[in-house]
Amino acid sequence: MRVEIKKIAIGNVIFSAFPVAVFAVMLITALLELFNPDGAVTLDYIMTLIMRSIQGTLLTLVSVVFFLLAYNILCAVGIRGVRVELEDK
Repeated sequence: MRVEIKKIAIGNVIFSAFPVAVFAVMLITALLELFNPDGAVTLDYIMTLIMRSIQGTLLTLVSVVFFLLAYNILCAVGIRGVRVELEDK
């Protein structure tokens, strides 16, 4: 069975678990920097890492919303959406 994705609701992406997952990945990558042997672990350094993970999350979400808007506009113009082939077993 073929399924074509024609429109993606931006609200469904924003209010789903996607932002939480992106923030968790950004926070884990920021916490990995605590094991840097050259860095001194202070409260300012930890707050900088948390702020950097929040900024990365917001930047990722803004870019995803921008690409979803572009995708929805292209699908509205008449360009075909993404086709997925599903098999029943």
